[in-house]
Amino acid sequence: MGAYGVEYRMNAPLTAAELAEVFRRSGMTRPVDDPARLQRMIDGADETVTAWDGGRLVGVARAVTDYAFCCCLSDLAVDPEYQGQGVGSRMVQLLRDKLGEEVSYVLLSAPGAVEFYPKIGFDRADKAFVIRRKR
Repeated sequence: MGAYGVEYRMNAPLTAAELAEVFRRSGMTRPVDDPARLQRMIDGADETVTAWDGGRLVGVARAVTDYAFCCCLSDLAVDPEYQGQGVGSRMVQLLRDKLGEEVSYVLLSAPGAVEFYPKIGFDRADKAFVIRRKR
C-alpha cells in the first residue's frame, strides 16, 4: 500500500537540505539549521529508505542496525501532504524486508505519532530508558 506516484528507494543519495526540508514539513524536532550535523546523521545511518514524488523527498526512514539482532529506527518522517497514505508504513516494511525477522525494531515516538506505531506492528514498551542529548 502506498501513495499514488510515490517511489521508494533504499540507500539512495540524500542531501542535508532535502532531509532538513522533510523534517521541517513533518514537524519533527531535528537540527534542521545545522547542515553539517544533518549530513553526519545521513552518513552515520546504516540504512535509509526514502519516498519520492518526482524529485521531491516526501518521506525518510533512517536506521542504525547490527543486521543481526537490533535496529534503531532513528527517524521516520513523512510530509503531512502524504501522511495517512501508507508512506511511513511502506518505508518500515521495506526496511523489515531487507533486515529480516531476526532483527527487533525499536524507536522513540514523537508525541503526535504514538498511536501510529501499533497500527504497523510495533508493541508499546514500558521499560525504555534514555540519556537525553545536550543539543
